[in-house]
Amino acid sequence: MIVAGKTGGHIYPGIALAREIRARRPEAPILFIGTSGGLEERLVPEAGFALATVRASGFAGKSLSGKLLSLSRLPAGFLEARRLLLKHRARAVAGMGGYVSVPVLAAARALGIPTLVHDSNALPGMATRLLNRIATRTAVGLDRSNTRLPTPGVVTGTPVREEFFAIPPVSVTAQTRRLLVFGGSQGSAVLNRAMIEAAPRLAGQGLEVIHQTGGSHLARVRESYKAGGLPAGWRLEPFLPRLDIQLAWADLVVSRAGALTLAELAAAGRPALLVPFSSAAHGHQLENASAFVEAGAARVIEEPELSGEALSAAVADLLSDRERLARMGERSSSLAVPGAARRLAELLFEAEAVGGPR
Repeated sequence: MIVAGKTGGHIYPGIALAREIRARRPEAPILFIGTSGGLEERLVPEAGFALATVRASGFAGKSLSGKLLSLSRLPAGFLEARRLLLKHRARAVAGMGGYVSVPVLAAARALGIPTLVHDSNALPGMATRLLNRIATRTAVGLDRSNTRLPTPGVVTGTPVREEFFAIPPVSVTAQTRRLLVFGGSQGSAVLNRAMIEAAPRLAGQGLEVIHQTGGSHLARVRESYKAGGLPAGWRLEPFLPRLDIQLAWADLVVSRAGALTLAELAAAGRPALLVPFSSAAHGHQLENASAFVEAGAARVIEEPELSGEALSAAVADLLSDRERLARMGERSSSLAVPGAARRLAELLFEAEAVGGPR
């Protein structure tokens, strides 16, 4: 069983792990567990895997009443997870981070089923820090994550689809000026607003732009662009299910700094202008971005400083020096971790062989 829900940052690594398990153990049934109404209800079946749901909700960033409501759902989620584990005779459970992992891995622990918890972020989430104490094995995407865990995990990297590693590097000689803007699987209102403000300043500079708005933001963003006129060569998309294709197209990326996004940028070898999500739990996106900045693979504009003027100036400056873009792309590639799905699958098989909690 693979527990992954809500965001692509949890779901896509889970799918990469599932594909690795299927390749190595074709006879092994695989079941995803998520929540109702989440992105997993579309992405998991599209990837060819079965999905069951349990009740769960997060704590981070919520009011006291919101936290109490989340806490009240844990017993029901625990019992639902326990029934699923028994019904499907689970041999091992992998939690890919996020709140839905808590009731499922807790139920697995109570039943003596081996568990693995994985976290991609430089600063592990609350769920991972809790589950690290009871899981059979822990895996992390970055070594710096281990400074925040009671028991250090195995550094596996973050699983990404193999297609990202096949993307050619940024060309030094190409004449294109292609900008890809995306705010994660659900889009970003902050990035959308900044791009709308930046459009008049960037128009006429020969840019081609793909701007992923998020499904819930698309209509509003389209209307805002219409007011000022959508520049020629600019395209709006609600969602990018084949992000590898757009990354291969792009010369520069403007994005948030989620762990999966950065793992995909590294695999693709793409330079980036990062705008960390300021409301991310405990500032983990800023922690993620700092590793790319230190490596020379990215620049950062923090959310309080983000404006159309700041964004357009940074984009224009980065696109003005092709050799610098190529160097940043090379440094991004140096942060990639090929084979993360393989290492994670091996760790799950090891947990299964060991059996039960530590």
